[in-house]
Amino acid sequence: MEDQPLNLDDYLAILKRRKWQLIVPTSLLAVIAVLAALLIPPVYRSSATILIERQEIPVDLVRTTVTSYADQRIQVISQRVMTTSNLSELINQYDLYPDMRRKQSINAAVEKMREDIQLDMISADVLDPQSGRAQEATIAFSISYDSRSPETAQKVASDVVSLFLQENLERRTAAANEASAFLKTEADRLGQEINTLEARLAAFKEEHGDNLPELASLNRELMMRGEERLRDNAQSMRTLEQQALYLESELAQISPTILGATGNGATTLESYLEELQAKYVRVKERYSPSHPDRIQLEKEIAALQQHVGESSIATIQARLDQLNAELSSLKKRYSDDHPDVAAMRRSIRETEAKLGAARRQMRTDDVVLEGANNPAYVQLRVKLDALRLEIKSLRESRRELEHELKQYEQRLTEAPRIEQEYRALTRDYDNAMLKYKEVKEKSLQAELAQALERDRKSERFSLIEPPLRPEKPFKPNRLAIVVLGLVLAFAAGVGNLALQESMHKGLFGAEAVQSTTRIPLLAVIPYVATDTERAAARRRFRLILGASVSGVAILLALVHFLVMPLDVIWFILMRRFDAALPGLGA
Repeated sequence: MEDQPLNLDDYLAILKRRKWQLIVPTSLLAVIAVLAALLIPPVYRSSATILIERQEIPVDLVRTTVTSYADQRIQVISQRVMTTSNLSELINQYDLYPDMRRKQSINAAVEKMREDIQLDMISADVLDPQSGRAQEATIAFSISYDSRSPETAQKVASDVVSLFLQENLERRTAAANEASAFLKTEADRLGQEINTLEARLAAFKEEHGDNLPELASLNRELMMRGEERLRDNAQSMRTLEQQALYLESELAQISPTILGATGNGATTLESYLEELQAKYVRVKERYSPSHPDRIQLEKEIAALQQHVGESSIATIQARLDQLNAELSSLKKRYSDDHPDVAAMRRSIRETEAKLGAARRQMRTDDVVLEGANNPAYVQLRVKLDALRLEIKSLRESRRELEHELKQYEQRLTEAPRIEQEYRALTRDYDNAMLKYKEVKEKSLQAELAQALERDRKSERFSLIEPPLRPEKPFKPNRLAIVVLGLVLAFAAGVGNLALQESMHKGLFGAEAVQSTTRIPLLAVIPYVATDTERAAARRRFRLILGASVSGVAILLALVHFLVMPLDVIWFILMRRFDAALPGLGA
């Protein structure tokens, strides 16, 4: 029997023979599917659409400090909004998930609410203004909330959208403020560092003002000039020393005094000085200050004035006597603590110090010169003293030149080290200034970005479609559940029929008996139903008809009370029918 192929009559015979094995499971599963479609509670979804608007002011003019992508920023905002504290507040405010909170905990309700909140990105192909190529970008996003109550779905969705918008504003403002504050703090720190470097640089310049790198060439030139002046000084000194030796040899052959000398010639230093000064007046009118005769006469007058001028011992002594007399007069009128008395005593002490210095500088040859009356001797001696003064001046000048040369040599020797330190300081200062300018510029840009966020001119979220009260449930799709349930119920019935037929070992039909026994059949007697069987069949039909009517009534009652009133459904169907066929309605 298994090897024999089945035809259409065989299938019809099997269906007729096992029709209840198909009808019963199919009916039960169909009723369960219909009940499931009707009894599953409806879920309403309220959605809002938020548009991501671009920055109004061109980016080339003002750059924002918020540089993350929109979708990334939306995900971060989502994590901040859907925290346990925010969602717990909404759950308590609208009394959401009461059974779950009562049986489990608030955390389970929060997890369930996170599942009910949907965040969907809306992307589109937009043209990139920089590259000029089309690329996919997030231009908007939608936020929805699922609830069994349409009012609750709308209210919760509105609050969630408000949290998203508020969090976006707060995060952008906070990011702009943080960037501005950070750059301002960094600019202040760099300003203090620059002040410190400027102080170090000023102290370095003050300490090494004569040996800075830019003065290296000048120091070399001054050193060369100093060496030339030192050579000229040595040459002049040798010349003057030779002249001094010549005058000394001439002076040794002349007597200082002339016994019984008479005439109009100068016999004292004072008269000789007066003669030289009168001569200087005539020379001054005839020659310029650089003329050799005038210069020589000035030197002789200066040398002679050291002996008979205002700084002589007699003059200082007379001045001291005058001051002592004035002090005695002041003591008679004032006390010792009077300021005038104290000032007079200071003047006396200074005069006494000058007198002592003059006496120490007095030489034996000066005493001899005081008593000389030979004009030739006096003239040679004055010239010699002038030469000695000039030689002394050249020696002092030479010491100063040598000291200057040592300073120049030291400067040139220390120049590499000082230049290295100076370059390091200036490099640090230049780098700090460059970084300060860069940070200051960025700080100004951050302040502009801060104003951009404050005035709402940057990229922002705009609510273009607020959450509305849903008119129809989002799920379940009752028609799909019913259709799928009926299909599955019929498939289950067919499967049960096939399973029962494959497990049964009996023979059905004449062909099966003949094929199995291999004996020819004489006749085929059809099944003859008795009255009892016919009565039982009628009862089964009435039972099935009653059960069907009862099922339809129960189904209509469930639709009426759980889904929509039947009269409303009727009116909706009639309106749609009239709209589809207006002629029939007339």
